[in-house]
Amino acid sequence: MLRTLLATLSLLVILLAAPTLRAQTPASDLMAKLGVYAERFETMRKNASYVVEGKLDSLDGSGRTESTKFMRARVDSDGHTTQFSVLQYLEDGQDKTAEAKDKQKKREADAKNDPPSHKRAWRMPFHPGEQPRYYFNQVEVDAQNPSRVRIAFVPKIVEDDTIEGSAWVDVRAGTIVTTGFKLSKPPSIIDSVHVTMMFGESTSLGPAPSRIAVDAHGGVLFLRKHYHGEATLSQYRIAP
Repeated sequence: MLRTLLATLSLLVILLAAPTLRAQTPASDLMAKLGVYAERFETMRKNASYVVEGKLDSLDGSGRTESTKFMRARVDSDGHTTQFSVLQYLEDGQDKTAEAKDKQKKREADAKNDPPSHKRAWRMPFHPGEQPRYYFNQVEVDAQNPSRVRIAFVPKIVEDDTIEGSAWVDVRAGTIVTTGFKLSKPPSIIDSVHVTMMFGESTSLGPAPSRIAVDAHGGVLFLRKHYHGEATLSQYRIAP
């Protein structure tokens, strides 16, 4: 569950109530720049190596923490294959690193026998191939920094891989500063998933995710749960 929530990529802000300007269509040149960045982000996802450190809290109906899982791991990619290595894993303070490493090996072995997935791969709404599937509106300008604007996006047709949210973007650079979304169709027995992502790490392909927060609510009957996960990503290296 920890890895699933933290990887719900990717990665973004629960929308906050804030004064906004009258919505307007984003400039075409800005959308073109964001499209270029989104394409570079796809390359980054496949070629990036980094360290991720995060925890997942399971909360009861009153908001009290029932359990906490902590993981520190390394993701290594050479541009063709990606290796996920558990460095440390704790459950409520108990070291279960060895057990987590064994489970990861089993998952990797099982994955080799999995049939090819026919699901459409998730991509940023700003990706050139995704932009036709969304409505975009510029809804706010940063009063302290006019070169930053917030662009909201909603899918024209709700599908398994669509999201709804907004992103603060750098108009001059054509990159994302921070973004937030909810999944259009959450996984089974999950009512909602909200993700926050900040792009504070510099790479040769542009800003990379530096912090991710995930809130998920769901369950069955009276077994309602709230999961809150946070992770930091650092030490990026991009394979040539």
